[in-house]
Amino acid sequence: MSLVYLWRRIHLGRNPLARGADRVEAAILVVGVLIALLGVPLAAAAGSEAYATMMARSAVETASRHSTTAFLLEDAPSARVGVDGTPSAETARVPARWALPDGGFREAPVISDLGASAGEAVTVWLDESGAVTGPPVLPLDATSTGIGVGVGVWLGAVTLLAAGYLTARHLLDRARSAAWDREWERFGHESRS
Repeated sequence: MSLVYLWRRIHLGRNPLARGADRVEAAILVVGVLIALLGVPLAAAAGSEAYATMMARSAVETASRHSTTAFLLEDAPSARVGVDGTPSAETARVPARWALPDGGFREAPVISDLGASAGEAVTVWLDESGAVTGPPVLPLDATSTGIGVGVGVWLGAVTLLAAGYLTARHLLDRARSAAWDREWERFGHESRS
């Protein structure tokens, strides 16, 4: 769609052929574009808020979690191979053992890649109580979440605006078509007289 076409679509000026419905459609389009543009700072604020929340979570989790090396006590289930010959990236819970700071040992199921052998080393994340947990949220995860939320909010708003515009255009097209039918009906009665 060229800019000239878009300009002619929204700027009807003094065109004597422009109907009221055409002017309403142009106004709806202009208002929708303005709302979409004004939505950019709001979407950026939502993304920024999501980023800040995730960074705070990252700080808490980084301070309260630590990693250690655990050794698998059993073989993990066999790796699955896809139709194209590539191994699956699936994981399984496998019993493992790791050393504690006080010199003792702890055993618990941990996440391991399929096909891992007993005795293989895996990285395990532990919380303050020593229980197995997931890795902390990284700053890169927070950045991705913030960008995703901001873009998602804006795209959601633009999608709703586009749906509203298309619905209004459909209704206006029906009104224009009905007006044409009435004009042809009137023209038919006048030509018979």
